[in-house]
Amino acid sequence: MSEDSQTDTSKSPDKLRTLIGSLSQLKEETSDIFTSATQSIQIYSHGLDPRILNNRQIEKDILDFVKRSRKSKVQILIYNERFLRGIDHRLVTLAQRFTSFIEIRVVPKDFHENPFGFYLVDNRTMVYRSNVERYEAEKLVMPNFIIKDKSKLFHTIWQSSSPASFLRALHI
Repeated sequence: MSEDSQTDTSKSPDKLRTLIGSLSQLKEETSDIFTSATQSIQIYSHGLDPRILNNRQIEKDILDFVKRSRKSKVQILIYNERFLRGIDHRLVTLAQRFTSFIEIRVVPKDFHENPFGFYLVDNRTMVYRSNVERYEAEKLVMPNFIIKDKSKLFHTIWQSSSPASFLRALHI
C-alpha cells in the first residue's frame, strides 16, 4: 500500500490523511465519518452534492445520528436553494422532519467564489474536496490545519448566512 492511500489513522502525521479517488470511495468515507459523529455534522456544499449525499445510506447515517442524542446538530450551508427546487433530496426531507436538529442555510454571495466543499464531523474529522466539480478528496483527521481553517470559515459563514426558507416544509 502506498503512502498516499494509507487508511490507518494512527497519530503519525502521514497517516492522518486518506486520499479518495472515486465516487464510490467518497460515498463510503462520507458515510464512515457521519457514522462516527457524536455532536455535530457540518456540510459545506454548493448544491448538497446529490450524487454523494442523496442516497439511502447517508440518509440513514444522519437519521441515526439525530436520533442518538438531543444535542445532535446538523448544519448545512448551500449556495443556492433554488438549485434544489426540482430535486427530491433526502437531506432536505430530513431537515423538514427534524427542524430542531437539522438546519439548512444559504451562503452569502461574498463567499460564492469558494471552489471547495467539505463534510466536517465533531470538528475532528473531515472529508475535504478542494474542487467540488471533481470526486477526488481527502479524509482528514485532527490535528490538521485544514480542519481548523475550514471549521473557523464554516462558523463565520454560518453567522452571516440566512435560512433556506424555500426548503421549509409547509404544515397546513
